Amino acid sequence: MLATFDLPGHVIGIIIDSDLTEQVLDEVILEIKARFDQYDKVNVYLELEKDHDIGFNALFKGIKFKYSNADLFGKIAIVTDSSWFQNAVNVSDIFLNVEVRTYDVKDRLDGLQWISI
Repeated sequence: MLATFDLPGHVIGIIIDSDLTEQVLDEVILEIKARFDQYDKVNVYLELEKDHDIGFNALFKGIKFKYSNADLFGKIAIVTDSSWFQNAVNVSDIFLNVEVRTYDVKDRLDGLQWISI
């Protein structure tokens, strides 16, 4: 299941409380694209709740989406306890001109604060 919440207008918060599959990622992408229509730059807070997996295909689809829309992102905060997902995100963002930070779930408030500025 996917839940969204609003922070300042240009920031979208998304919490996923299921495995991150391609179908779930499609919902995430639709939410983000709706913000692209409203703002020049969008900040995204994405949290994957504990004990949920990330599908390999979903990971690559997300990376592709990020790269193809990099000029529309301001900052991205990824919150998860999955260390391999955090590492994959950090490696994939080396060549992006987008500020991306990863946080453990216990540090979600730090991520919310950073993404809201």
